[in-house]
Amino acid sequence: MINQNFKVTKESSPFPYVKIQDFLEDKFFKELELNFPKSEEFTPNDRTVKRMDFDTSYGDNLYNNLILKNECYKKFHDYIYSKKFINFFLNIFKKEIEKESQNGEFLEDINSMLLKPSPHEVGGVKGKNQLNNIDEKFLYPRLDIGLGVEGYGKNNGGGGIHIDNPQRIISLLFYLGGYDHIEGGDHRIWKMNKNKDDLEIYETIKPKKNLLIAGLQNNFAFHDVKPVQKINGSRNAFYMAVSSSVPVWKNVKNDNFNIKYNKNRVKLNFIQKLKKKFF
Repeated sequence: MINQNFKVTKESSPFPYVKIQDFLEDKFFKELELNFPKSEEFTPNDRTVKRMDFDTSYGDNLYNNLILKNECYKKFHDYIYSKKFINFFLNIFKKEIEKESQNGEFLEDINSMLLKPSPHEVGGVKGKNQLNNIDEKFLYPRLDIGLGVEGYGKNNGGGGIHIDNPQRIISLLFYLGGYDHIEGGDHRIWKMNKNKDDLEIYETIKPKKNLLIAGLQNNFAFHDVKPVQKINGSRNAFYMAVSSSVPVWKNVKNDNFNIKYNKNRVKLNFIQKLKKKFF
């Protein structure tokens, strides 16, 4: 299933991330592409992730039927929900994780955590306020299947420039095509500007079939989706992750910059919470 000759490009700045072209064997990839669900098969419900315009994850009827009836999707599901998957991407960022640990960026020793590869974050995404009462510390994977249409990236896809939730260690995006023509829909990497008071684009990564992007979600992993302006078809993709059952990244400073760009990691005070709720 995994192409032994995939091509890796690794970046360390502005945060550690990799691009892996031709990640899957061509025959296996084409099976996934051919059997990707049609937009009309996605039905909004309480399990909808809303990461993309239409999406499905474990526990949803569409997802469960897909892995039940389609051999290649079942095989890919089994790979994502395995220790092999978790260890593969932890090893890719092994040196960077060690460096973050030495610099005191982790709240927990993630190397000592148990691996629990069964589906844990079922349906909706666990946010920073849903992780306070979990005592057991472990790492787990996630897989979402979804697509974006015209307008994707304006109000979803992370809701603009952001860093993922504080339990997220590695986030991954995998492209499966789905369109003949697209304008927008790029994955954008952002960095601090020279004055360190705002962000500027570091790299724009165009959607490309069989391309996987993985990023270590430290407190500088700013990214977003360039909104889709025009598309003939849909932007089909998998979102995957390696996460912790408890928050793992050091808290960020409560200031205007982090409130604007790092809303998943900043802790709001009482007045700020009221303003967010009512204004």
